[in-house]
Amino acid sequence: MKQFIRYLYEYQQGQRMKNVGFIKVEQGDEKTVVHIHGKGMQLAGDHTLQLYVFYMRGQTCVGIWQAELDNTRPAVNYRLTYTRRDTGRPEFYPLIEGIVMENAGRRRFAAVWSDTPAPLENMEIWREPEEPQEVLEDEMSVQEAADVPGNEVSAQETADVPEDEMSAEETADVETDGREEEPPSVQYMKIQRQDIAKLPRCEWKLANNSFLLHGYYNYHHLIVVDEGDDLWLGVPGIYHPREARAAEAFGFPRFIRPGEDGVELEPEEKNEMDDFGYWCRQVKR
Repeated sequence: MKQFIRYLYEYQQGQRMKNVGFIKVEQGDEKTVVHIHGKGMQLAGDHTLQLYVFYMRGQTCVGIWQAELDNTRPAVNYRLTYTRRDTGRPEFYPLIEGIVMENAGRRRFAAVWSDTPAPLENMEIWREPEEPQEVLEDEMSVQEAADVPGNEVSAQETADVPEDEMSAEETADVETDGREEEPPSVQYMKIQRQDIAKLPRCEWKLANNSFLLHGYYNYHHLIVVDEGDDLWLGVPGIYHPREARAAEAFGFPRFIRPGEDGVELEPEEKNEMDDFGYWCRQVKR
């Protein structure tokens, strides 16, 4: 186990500007723990931060989303734990060079293992290639995966849905903020995480998608949306442009609102105070 402390800096226009705290890193061969202590960030009303680990691909910084930090005032105190399953792909784990926190206003704060400036101004968000593998590497069923204590979140098991898979009618309904109205004759079915095993085997990996797990543990269910020609898997959540970025990064680019007539929900399965709905991705039948 390697342990070290690094300063946390705010970056502006690619330059490291001021110290805003420090991190303590406990780095092992299979797991890394990062204790983040930030202060004096002056986030004002824009105080939610997206947390990434990053690696360098040539001269490009590539961020891999880990968590959303809401409790950032007056200071940030957060413990991040990530493994090979949380770094996009297992082979990226030893390449991780630091952490980045970013708010919706594009203010960035970073700590680098080498304690040298990082080129964050053009950071790219890592996404799974469009063609996922058809068979899980370990061939574990979804139910078996759900029964493993401490099963970790994995960003590597996600993929984007290409925009050209949307029908012309759906595309016409998309509003400028990425939200859309529902077409008629849609059927909704509330499911549990283990029900993903009823989908084709190539979709089983979604049971460990970190974005899906986050919504599932918050609202205790998922949905399947049957539009006739297309089938969608929906993760419950709240619409926000910032959340839309995270959803798209993890392969759920579409937001829908079925309404009370669409899905019958218990009080703990919904949020009546905010813009509640489902982040969706197309799946195979």
